[in-house]
Amino acid sequence: MDRIAQMPCAIGQALGEDHGPVEVHHIRQGQGMSQRASHWLTVPLCPACHRGRLGVHGDRTLLRMARLGELDLLALTIEEVVRG
Repeated sequence: MDRIAQMPCAIGQALGEDHGPVEVHHIRQGQGMSQRASHWLTVPLCPACHRGRLGVHGDRTLLRMARLGELDLLALTIEEVVRG
């Protein structure tokens, strides 16, 4: 997860913007409400995209603006990790 925390915000990247420092978001898709996803299923998100009103834990407007779902963010993150 340390490597993920050093990456740029996945939604910001998709929107062509620099959103600054990030937090690590655990993918919730396919998980029950009380279950925490694996540390392998994480993506970097800035605080606004992660916990903000329009973010992943808010009304998800930023995901819709980027035309992405959580699995899309995971795919972008994996691609970035593989590229190094």
